[in-house]
Amino acid sequence: MGQKNEGCIANIIFLAEGFTYSEMDEFIDLCDIAKQTILEIEPFASASDNLNFYRVESSSKTSGIREQQFTSICNDTNGINTTSNTPWAVFSNRVGLKRYAGMEVEKRNLLEQQYGNYATGDYAYTIIIANTYEYLGSGETPGTTEHNTILKPKISNMIVSKYDSDLIFKYLIRHEFGHSFGNMDDEYESPETLCAMKTYEPWFLPQEPKPNVLTYNPNNWYEGARYSSTGYWREWENSIMRDDYYSTTFSPIQVNILEQRLKEAVGCP
Repeated sequence: MGQKNEGCIANIIFLAEGFTYSEMDEFIDLCDIAKQTILEIEPFASASDNLNFYRVESSSKTSGIREQQFTSICNDTNGINTTSNTPWAVFSNRVGLKRYAGMEVEKRNLLEQQYGNYATGDYAYTIIIANTYEYLGSGETPGTTEHNTILKPKISNMIVSKYDSDLIFKYLIRHEFGHSFGNMDDEYESPETLCAMKTYEPWFLPQEPKPNVLTYNPNNWYEGARYSSTGYWREWENSIMRDDYYSTTFSPIQVNILEQRLKEAVGCP
């Protein structure tokens, strides 16, 4: 997508999910929006010469993605089982959280096999855009895959819905990229999410928080993060890693984290 940079670079790959051949123009437009969304925010704006963007027009047999029914000790049984025929088998209602996107383990393994060789520095960064108006997203953190089954992964993946193709879509891109590229924790509070993650995906919530969240208040920070209302502190009252849908700025500590991650991602000092 655009100029190909050489040397110290990180590769970011957009993949279509739930877009039929006749709908692919919409996916192409969304990729352009997503690319610009990343590049218009620091520190990525200043590192545009170190980022390459690719687009994979992986068409689906059916339009949209499926939903799964899930029985959880956190919120009983919810969702319904629907079907789809898509290249990455993305579904909503992962671990019983409606907004949480997932994919089958075989497809996550295939993603690693097909695009792991695009890794430069530490990882390649795949962004699956799902053709649904639902509010939907998920983001791996570097080195931890969705099913925690791949030894030394070279892909850090995220999934977002097209949603409104506008402000909220841009927020989802920034927020999930904060996870998959920036290796940052969520900063919002949600008892249901905390229960589900601790119960069904404990590897995504290790005891030690990511660097954007502290276990003490250094000075005028705000309590509540990592889905818990107590015990963790965040720098800003609201931010991209919380639920500031309209923000185009990461907090100072988040920018510092992303700057360090850029050095690791491009493989150069």
